Amino acid sequence: MRLAVSGVVLVALLASACRREPEVAPRTAPPNVLLISIDTLRADRLGSYGYRLPTSPRIDRLAEQGVRFDDATVPWPRTWPAMASMLTGTYPATNGVAFRPRRPLPRENETLAEALGAAGYATGAVVANVNLGRRFGFDQGFDHFVESWVDPTRSRSESDDEKLLPGRVKASTNATKVTDEGIALIESLARREAFFVWLHYLDPHGPYRPPAKYETLWRDEYVRRDVPIHRVPRYQWQYRDGEPIVDLGHYEAQYDREIRYVDDEIARLLEHLERRGLSEDTLVVLTADHGELLNEHREFLRHGTSPYQPEARVPLVLALPGRLPAGRVVDQPVGLVDLKPTILELVGRAPNAATQGRSLVPAIDGTAPPSEFVFLESGWTEPSQLAVRKGRWKLVQLRAPRDRRRFRRETWELYDLGGDPAEQNDVLRDHPRVAAELRAALRRWRETTPRYAGSSDEPELLDEQTRAMLRALGYADAHVERARPAPSE
Repeated sequence: MRLAVSGVVLVALLASACRREPEVAPRTAPPNVLLISIDTLRADRLGSYGYRLPTSPRIDRLAEQGVRFDDATVPWPRTWPAMASMLTGTYPATNGVAFRPRRPLPRENETLAEALGAAGYATGAVVANVNLGRRFGFDQGFDHFVESWVDPTRSRSESDDEKLLPGRVKASTNATKVTDEGIALIESLARREAFFVWLHYLDPHGPYRPPAKYETLWRDEYVRRDVPIHRVPRYQWQYRDGEPIVDLGHYEAQYDREIRYVDDEIARLLEHLERRGLSEDTLVVLTADHGELLNEHREFLRHGTSPYQPEARVPLVLALPGRLPAGRVVDQPVGLVDLKPTILELVGRAPNAATQGRSLVPAIDGTAPPSEFVFLESGWTEPSQLAVRKGRWKLVQLRAPRDRRRFRRETWELYDLGGDPAEQNDVLRDHPRVAAELRAALRRWRETTPRYAGSSDEPELLDEQTRAMLRALGYADAHVERARPAPSE
């Protein structure tokens, strides 16, 4: 038998249906869950979020079939803290991944995979970013966990090392491999009553190297903008006639082509669900770990360095035919930290007491708004950068002098994203009451958010292959990164 939805959730959903036209429909058995996360995907480069080029036809169709959150914010615009928050429903400061030296996700956290596994789901994941590998604890709770860059049938060779050089990392892990392995995993787990599968695609993380057949897309759609080559991260460099390319238009084109490549692979994945008759009974969730600064706020082709919208805002789409309203758009700001309790409510489970996120189901059916405030930390410099959202307003605190110099900004900034989505006009002095309210909210959040107080023991050094993968993805400090030893050690 399929697992039954809890009576409390069913009564709540039925009561909501009586109050208004049914939106989140009641069900007698929980759906499968397919969670798709895409590395370094800006929301504003998708057609469903207003982009001018057809980078994402299949994702756009998914948004039409389900609920699109127009204003979703990550808790920290780096892969491992963002995904840790997505899977645990807690902020990085609480779950313990944001401390340096880098530590793996502590075992005392309850992950989404553990919660669904306890509910009888078969669980599996395919991840393409080494930051989400076993050494960093992201296998926690999964029955099957595939690192797509690992080929267990081959021995290590010099050719393997060459694949990890900057610009060639996509040869060992890419969207085609993730989809292939994801389909195989679904086929294996679908024999069970219910499955939870998480697929994390690496593209369009730099270096932007889409397959050759995408190289001619939209060739004349970008304005040439040359910058000094030292402003472009070294791992992102591409060459023409033996010289590094300094045209930002070229890199933007490559970034968009990577998105289209991933979109085509997601189309192949969802078509497989349809052929297998699984699409009507599978909750599909699509989001990203962070965006990318392409040419904003004095930064080029980077992420993790700022609290601004190109990095902070990501797509968030939930689709479940017949049970979630098709075409619904939620405009209010929400956080990626809300995703775990949302998924659990949709399958009839309650989150654990440590969960800091809030279910978005009431925001979907219109019975209650999402959380009033959404919070963000970011940056490499200590102390970290902070930001808080309420409606159209965004308050930023650049606490480190180095960040203030780098961005040429003041300590406190206030932006009205309704009229200034590019965050160009600081209106702090014009709206002191709004700024005071958001400062107070940020202060309360910092004072009441538990800080991870687990073991401070130093984990083992990473192996050379993991460090090479990290360097190939632009993590220049990989030589000091640390993580949990692999299970085979």
